[in-house]
Amino acid sequence: MNLILASQADSAALNLRERLLELGNWREDGEFQGSPVWRLVDGGGSFCAPDTHMATLAELHLHAENIDREWAAQFGESPECIAFLSRHKAASGRPSLTVHPVGNWGGADYGGTPGAVSGTAPGWMTGLLLAITRTAPAGYQACFEATHHGPLLETPAFFVEIGSDESRWELREPAEVLARALLALEPASGIALVGIGGGHYTPRFSDIALKREAIFGHMVPKYALEQLTPELLRSALERSGARAIYLHRKGMPKSAVTRWRDWAGKNSIAIVSSKELPQREK
Repeated sequence: MNLILASQADSAALNLRERLLELGNWREDGEFQGSPVWRLVDGGGSFCAPDTHMATLAELHLHAENIDREWAAQFGESPECIAFLSRHKAASGRPSLTVHPVGNWGGADYGGTPGAVSGTAPGWMTGLLLAITRTAPAGYQACFEATHHGPLLETPAFFVEIGSDESRWELREPAEVLARALLALEPASGIALVGIGGGHYTPRFSDIALKREAIFGHMVPKYALEQLTPELLRSALERSGARAIYLHRKGMPKSAVTRWRDWAGKNSIAIVSSKELPQREK
């Protein structure tokens, strides 16, 4: 059973929730944190199979620490994966649809725990990126974001976001695109990778996922390299189900390339290049 979570404190999340309710065949099935729980009767894709549940959190989901445990304690069943519906905010204001894993490389200013990452879902995240890239409204950027913010969970999880400012959060069209993609979501195929280097919006990792048989879990941007430790990278690999790393060499200092290449070699972890990855079929 997969779980979709919105937040009463997030207008984009509520917009996405309403579009999912309109487009899917849901029935009320109890309460969680004082709000209705919906159960999907007829499934679409593999992610939203029958019995997928959706609920609305009272608090902002960035701070929903261990919400997977709370759900399991109440309903007696742990979710296999959690998709958080969310807004995205950026100074650029650029229209965007984003997907990203959850965790913190350094501090925890926006939920979670400092220097700790949650479980990820590389196949689902990459599958969603492929879908929204094909269907994004004109003028919208579809991309991954690097791992950032909470909550900290054991369960694999990812954020699905509408951005990049308040004027976009309650629009119907981008929300319908994301809702349709999520309802029909199938996992992408490919080798699971942790990406290191580049900017927050990970254009290199997004491009590789779209063109090559690669699925990305955690992604470490250049600005977080000073916080990255061997222990944290090992945790990111384990929680991504990955045994290989992609280094965005042009998006990081040469000293960092050397450090993590040498570390990977000593720990029998593969470093892959784009040329080693089969092309993705259209």
